[in-house]
Amino acid sequence: MIGWTVRAGLHATLFGLVQSAVAHGQSTPPRTGTVIVDYIPGHALHTFRPEQVLGAALDGHARGEIAAIYTPANRAAMNSAGLGPVTYRLRTELAIEAWHWNPRGRWSDPVHHQGYWISNDSSAEPIEVSYGYRLPRRGRTLDDGNNDGYSRVDDGDTATFWKTNPYLDPRYTGDRESVHPQWLVVDLGASGPVNAARLDWGEPYPRRYLLDFWEGDQSVPIDRSPVGRWRRFPNGEVVDGHGGDAELPLADHPVNTRFVRVTLFESSHTAAGGNGDPRDSLGFALREIRLGTLDSAGHLYDLVRHGRAADRQSQILVSSTDPWHRKNDLDPNVEQPGFDRVFKSGLSHGLPVLIPVPILFDIPENAAAELRFLRLRNYPVERIEMGEEPDGQRVTPEDYGALYLQFGRALHAVDPWVTLGGPAWQTALNASLTLWPDRPTHDGRPTWLGRFLDYLEPRSQGRELGFFSFEWYPFDDPCNATDARLGRAPALLTEALAGLRAAGLSDSVPWIMTEYGYSAYAGPPEVELPGALFNTDVVGTFLSLGGAEAYLYGYEPGSLLREPGCRQWGNNMLFLADEDGQVRYRMPTYYAARLVMRVWADSMGGVHELYPARLEPGGPGADLVSVFALRRPDTQWSLLFVNRDPTHVWSISPEIRTGLSPNGRPLSGPAELWQYGMPQYRWRSDGARGRPTRDEPPTHRTLSIPPRRLSLAPYSITVLVGRSP
Repeated sequence: MIGWTVRAGLHATLFGLVQSAVAHGQSTPPRTGTVIVDYIPGHALHTFRPEQVLGAALDGHARGEIAAIYTPANRAAMNSAGLGPVTYRLRTELAIEAWHWNPRGRWSDPVHHQGYWISNDSSAEPIEVSYGYRLPRRGRTLDDGNNDGYSRVDDGDTATFWKTNPYLDPRYTGDRESVHPQWLVVDLGASGPVNAARLDWGEPYPRRYLLDFWEGDQSVPIDRSPVGRWRRFPNGEVVDGHGGDAELPLADHPVNTRFVRVTLFESSHTAAGGNGDPRDSLGFALREIRLGTLDSAGHLYDLVRHGRAADRQSQILVSSTDPWHRKNDLDPNVEQPGFDRVFKSGLSHGLPVLIPVPILFDIPENAAAELRFLRLRNYPVERIEMGEEPDGQRVTPEDYGALYLQFGRALHAVDPWVTLGGPAWQTALNASLTLWPDRPTHDGRPTWLGRFLDYLEPRSQGRELGFFSFEWYPFDDPCNATDARLGRAPALLTEALAGLRAAGLSDSVPWIMTEYGYSAYAGPPEVELPGALFNTDVVGTFLSLGGAEAYLYGYEPGSLLREPGCRQWGNNMLFLADEDGQVRYRMPTYYAARLVMRVWADSMGGVHELYPARLEPGGPGADLVSVFALRRPDTQWSLLFVNRDPTHVWSISPEIRTGLSPNGRPLSGPAELWQYGMPQYRWRSDGARGRPTRDEPPTHRTLSIPPRRLSLAPYSITVLVGRSP
């Protein structure tokens, strides 16, 4: 066995002392330890080609921004980061919209320009931009797009209605109807007395339904997994529903609760309108819901807020939504880049693009047409990601599984060899089952992933899940406790991926991180050094744990954002744009990405081997220093150090030792050293006008004699490249 040893010393360079002084006004004693890289030829942790597995995500944007982003100068700046493939993100799915990826296509009801849409699988003109269409049968109040829609369940208009997805009916799933009960949850905003409900059903309606109330913690939204359980109202089961306006006395005495759940079974399979589309009679429809108490005269004191905007109605969560829509439902405020623009931009470097198909708010025929279009254009596509963030959309795992298989059959009818995967999880952390109807799994895994795998396995013999995809934004509040969170970041990812295995995910299924960043919300760490340190650590940790591919989010030039409740501004981005959308500043995340792709990895590409590395002894602060060791195709060793310690310098002495001798030997020949930290970057907070006041690239030195001592300054990234003797 051959080992690469990096022994910590007591010397701190001026570089480290300057960084510490900048950060905290004074220097602190260095911490010591030994970094050991275990090198056993043929026993690497991971073997990969960085130029093929480390890429970036392209997303939808606001009206008019796509053209501004995809300029030659911006594309050149993006390519200079050195990242490889790209993945296409689908904002329409987050906004609860149907996607017209080709503006030309056909409606299921062409006379009225409405119904279910199928884009044409060919286009004589380049598709430069595409749009989503709002769903008029929407049930959920809030969404993860621009959040400018609202629920039709409590909009105060009985002419509108929420309808569930018809593709979850047995006609399409092949399952018993009881496998896919549909549901809605009403959040009253605060605990209140409830002993009655009034449900104005549409067509089709449920013949059987249940009403439950939440018993337990009422202080946080139900989708944040409060402690408690669902309990049935004493008179909360209806077994002979007839639709119409149903008034239900739920209990003799009011129950104080904030959340009420209605679970729907046994569709009437009736339809209103009579246009002949069988999908109109599949699922369930509800026009309006009222909850509260009945007085002696039979008047219902309604606790539900009704209005035609998200901030004017009680929050509603639902199991699914019918993708039916109309021509005038176009949302002009969100643009998706057109397929032709993406594939001809040069940003994918000719590599296969990871493409999505919407499955939560779309139909299989549109997905099949999308794949035919890409094949007819000869665009390189090997894998397709099915849907976007079903856990964030609160989709029941069995429902997602049913849609996954239906859309998968349609896609494989076009190309039997294309690889399908998902579920594009909002986070790899274990999704809560608070909302979903209770049911055990066959092996006792009461998790979203466990239930999804249990649904998929007997119906596909494990062949349909070609990869498991998820996004990684571990910190919901990016405005506080940066040092502590950054320090724990690698452990969080390690625990999350261990949870995937515990939930039953096979190691034979590749893991793909289709987005990653410090937070899904804007905050100052993303435009300062912590964001760069976080991204670098994510790449090294994910690859060390066996991750197949990782895609950085924030590839396009962006602007500063501020979240409600946060007084500071930030955003996940490699570049801060000017008012015309052009690159103005390169951010720390840019320089970190370039260090990984052009310095730590051989810029010429090729097969790299990642070997295990550890810091000894594991004393105070040892968990704040990460090291990732590559043996590159050019036979050089490349060590990537991330010092997440905000106050301490680590002074190290690089040596190589063999298993036959305890004595270390210095590197042979010249070495290359790159360092990046606070001397290179300083951020000025100025609201929406915040900007870097110092924005320099990493320092670089070519050393004829390999260094006997190095300093890892607080909040810094260091790469050392050299040969073993």
